[in-house]
Amino acid sequence: MSKTKKILLILLIIFLFILAGIVILMYSFTQGMKGDADEVKKVRVQAEQYLERKFKNETKIYDVLYDNMGNFEEFEYAAKVREAKSGTDFLVYSNVHTGKMADSFISAKWRDDSEKELKPYFEDKLGNLKLSKEMKKITDSNNYDEIKAKIGNSNELVVLYEREIGKELNIDPNNPISYKEYDVAPTVLFTIHRKKRDTDENDFKEIIHSIKNDDVLKHGELIVSYISTDGVPLEDDEWRKTF
Repeated sequence: MSKTKKILLILLIIFLFILAGIVILMYSFTQGMKGDADEVKKVRVQAEQYLERKFKNETKIYDVLYDNMGNFEEFEYAAKVREAKSGTDFLVYSNVHTGKMADSFISAKWRDDSEKELKPYFEDKLGNLKLSKEMKKITDSNNYDEIKAKIGNSNELVVLYEREIGKELNIDPNNPISYKEYDVAPTVLFTIHRKKRDTDENDFKEIIHSIKNDDVLKHGELIVSYISTDGVPLEDDEWRKTF
């Protein structure tokens, strides 16, 4: 074999080793994102039993969330569930602190309900926005350009309640009373995809005044962030107001 052929053969072998390493790493990463198959099966079974006990309306487990990034302190695995009557998507999981099954149904339903109530107040002052449900459908895509295009210039509104607030307030999930019946103070996150304007602070204060005056939301904290659709902060500080 000539010297040139030997060099090419060596380079080919090196390339194949590198390619094999990349494939193995990608496979490991993909499997890591999915989580342990036994744990996924376990959380499904536990969630099914829990839903049968707690919910009278039809529910469906459509996926399992594996928190490989440590974003949730209450669980590592959670069943993703949809309640048919309200269309609410929520989580069912075994709370690592209490060892008991829990769900985020009331928290999720109140989020959806209050976002719908708040939407016209924010749009009137600050333009089109998208709610949590709309953003979830968009971000489920793996195509970043598609996600960016669908978000466009729309702002984003998210209302956060404590995940197990239904349990804390002893609310029957089969009779999910309105959040307005309770003295709750959620966190309202509003994201604007542009730089700050001089009129913004006054608009925020007027929105707060209106939603309180109209009994849409009496208490809470409004946090406004200026972030580009690429996820880059456009201002150093957030605007915050507790009301």
